[in-house]
Amino acid sequence: MVRVLWLMTLAVLGVFAVAMAIFWARRNLVAVTVNGLSMSPTFTTGDRVLVRRGTGGLRRDRIVVVARPDRRNGWGTTPLISRDVDSSRWYIKRAVALGGDRYPSQAPADGVVPAGHLMVIGDNPVSVDSKQHGPCPAHQVLGVVVRRLPRRLQG
Repeated sequence: MVRVLWLMTLAVLGVFAVAMAIFWARRNLVAVTVNGLSMSPTFTTGDRVLVRRGTGGLRRDRIVVVARPDRRNGWGTTPLISRDVDSSRWYIKRAVALGGDRYPSQAPADGVVPAGHLMVIGDNPVSVDSKQHGPCPAHQVLGVVVRRLPRRLQG
């Protein structure tokens, strides 16, 4: 009887641990499908990446997903409210400089990147990014890419 009770307790704890892991993953991770060539050759249309939400793990040279800037006004000035990744309002870029770093040679500015901002530039030279819109506020970052995912099968 004690053995059965022990096994049932273990099973309940296992189910609880799996449920907590799923809850954590759904809250902190998101899969994003790349659409466009701004990160070519690193990523092209149809590639999928796993993104950890937020700026944790953000370092120079990491690939990030950021809100697409407005054509006239540039990057948003208010923190993101909706982080709906099904929309097409996201860019995937490389963080080439963080707040306090000197502007990279591709940037049309001198000096250092302001605190709370990052320079994001696509791997493709024709990318629209911080070269045109200036440094991106960190609150416009959806998350940091943690790994490439397998492509979805076409069918």
